[in-house]
Amino acid sequence: MPIVIESHQTSSLQLEELIERLDKGLDTRCHDSMQAAADDLKALANNRTFLADRVARELKDLATMQRGNTYTPQVVMLHLNPCKNYFLRANIWPSAEDAVMQASGPDPFFYHKPHDHNFNFLTVGYHGPGYWSDYYEYDYDKVAGYPGESMGLRFIERSALAEGKVMLYRAFVDVHDQLPADELSISLNIMENTLRPVVTDQYAADTAAGVIKKMVNRNNMVCVLSVAAAIGDENTVDIIEHIAHHHVNPRIRFAALKSMGSRVADAEQRIELLTQGLGDASVLVRESARVEIQKVMAPRLEFGHGAA
Repeated sequence: MPIVIESHQTSSLQLEELIERLDKGLDTRCHDSMQAAADDLKALANNRTFLADRVARELKDLATMQRGNTYTPQVVMLHLNPCKNYFLRANIWPSAEDAVMQASGPDPFFYHKPHDHNFNFLTVGYHGPGYWSDYYEYDYDKVAGYPGESMGLRFIERSALAEGKVMLYRAFVDVHDQLPADELSISLNIMENTLRPVVTDQYAADTAAGVIKKMVNRNNMVCVLSVAAAIGDENTVDIIEHIAHHHVNPRIRFAALKSMGSRVADAEQRIELLTQGLGDASVLVRESARVEIQKVMAPRLEFGHGAA
């Protein structure tokens, strides 16, 4: 589970003071560096007025409020400098009885959506009893990343992010299933802002079965390949085919192979194309191709069963 960091910090910081300290050398990829920032984050949490003051200032200018915030409304962006390897945010965690949960349901708050992280982040409970989590651990390097693959999940405990509690969530280790807070709560986060989330995978987990449910991080290349296959000419197809066989990233190779298959209406031809993936050096490509072939075959098998 995330590392719980005992902080006895009693002084408080302004947001600008925290930023100044973090800018001096925080390395968000390093657990030791992140843990060293725990007292400073706790000091910000000890400042009981900064967040309300920040929100009040932004409410005075709705035209620029949270400009550049690409997260859901749950997140209040506090600081983002693209040149730094971190950013700061506050997260809102409603209870099941709060009006916002009644109106929108749990999905915007990632409740009941077990997942891992492909980035580190340091968090502290700022207000309220905190959201609950069922915590698990797994070994990222031992999974290929295809749906249905066993993650080797190890359940650790259920606990809440109480006010003042500081935790370090570790990339590629910690998995949690977030559950609604007992009362409206707020957490503060120092988030990793590096290229790691761009080149590595983040997974949704089926904790009951102990398997990968799907990949949840966005990959722009996958979208581009789908569009290229849908509207491209033969030259475009040649490029996609080259990517399917030679790209260094196995997930991109499979995405290219799958996009080529999407151009083919005939199921037999689509299966023939996807079969190329069964000989790939990567377990991810081989298993993903096998799953996709089963999807293509399923309607035919169902029809055959019905006809009998």
